[in-house]
Amino acid sequence: MPTPIRYSKDIEQLQDDEAAVIAETIELMRATMEKAFDQHRHAASGTHAKSHGVATGTLTVADDLPPELAQGMFAAPASYEVVLRLASEPGQIDPDTAARARGAALKVLGVPGEKLEPGWPSQDWLFNTWPVIPDGDATTYLTSIRQREKHAGHHLLTDVTTVAKQRTLDALLFERTPNIHPLAHTYYTQSAFRYGDHVAKLRLTPATGEMRALGGREVSRSDPPDVLHRWVREFMAERAARFDLEVQLCVDLNAMPVEDAAVEWSEELSPYRRVGVVELPAQETFSPARRVYADDRLGGRPWNGLVAHRPLGSINRVRKQAYDELGRWRFETNAITPSEPRTLAEIPD
Repeated sequence: MPTPIRYSKDIEQLQDDEAAVIAETIELMRATMEKAFDQHRHAASGTHAKSHGVATGTLTVADDLPPELAQGMFAAPASYEVVLRLASEPGQIDPDTAARARGAALKVLGVPGEKLEPGWPSQDWLFNTWPVIPDGDATTYLTSIRQREKHAGHHLLTDVTTVAKQRTLDALLFERTPNIHPLAHTYYTQSAFRYGDHVAKLRLTPATGEMRALGGREVSRSDPPDVLHRWVREFMAERAARFDLEVQLCVDLNAMPVEDAAVEWSEELSPYRRVGVVELPAQETFSPARRVYADDRLGGRPWNGLVAHRPLGSINRVRKQAYDELGRWRFETNAITPSEPRTLAEIPD
C-alpha cells in the first residue's frame, strides 16, 4: 500500500463565500425543523429524527496495530464504553417503507486526550449507509438543503427528487444501499477526519454471519411504518451484535480529496483495515425511557472529540456550526437539558 499522507492544516481550503453559504444552510435547516415541529409539536433532530434502536456496549481497540493505525484514540490498546443509536434521515418522521439513508451514531465514553471542545468527555463518530455525501462540499450541499426545505413533510416528493438527483450524479446510492435490517448495513463516516499524524475515513461493518444474513430481506410496502425498530428490538432481545470498526487511510489527496465528500475513496488504493470491535450484548433497545433519552437529550456531533480526530473539509465546517446552533434551538424548544454521559450507568434501561 502507498505511504499514508501526513496531516497538515493546509490540506483544507476555504471556499469562496463559505460563511454566507453556511449561514443560509443553517437558516434553511432550521426552517425545515420548524415545519416538522409544527406538525408534531416536538423539535426533532435536523438530520436523523427517527430512531430504530439504542444499544450500549464496549469498543475494544486492537492490541496489534501498526504505527500508521495506532493513532489518536487508537494509539494504545483500550476498552471503552459506547452508546450506539440507529436512526434514519432526514429531519422528519417518515415511514420505514420509504427508501432512506440510515445512520449510526457511536458515542465512545471516557476517551482521554486533548479535545476540540474543552471538557467534553466523549469521542463521537457519526456514520451513514451511503459511503459518500452526494453534495460533498458546502456550496453544493446548500442546493440540496434548499430542495429538502421545499419538500419538507412530503416523503414521496423527497423520494422522487432524491432518486432523480442521485441518477444525475451517477451515484445510484439507493441501489447500493437497499432498505434492509439496520444491523445488516455497513456504515461510513462519508467525510474525512484527521487520524493523528494522518487522514482517514472510518466505517462500521457487521462482524457476524448472523447479522449479515439479516440483509436477505428488504422492507416491503406492506410492512408497518415502524418495522425497522421492531426488527432491531426482536434481534437484540436475545442475541448480541458485533461490528468491526475499520479505517481507510488517505494516500493521495488528488484521488482521495478531503474537500469533496462526494468522491468515494478507492479501496484498491487504500483498503479498510480493522482497528477495533464494537460489541453490544443482548438488551432492550427501544424502551420508552431509552428512546426518549437518546432522541431528545443525548448529543452526537462530529466535532465532539479529540483534536487528533478533527473533522475535515467544508461539509464538516458546515456541520460544526449547524450542530451547535440547531442543537441549541432544539433543546430550548423542547425545554430539555442536554446530557453528555460519562458512564453507561447514566443511560436508561
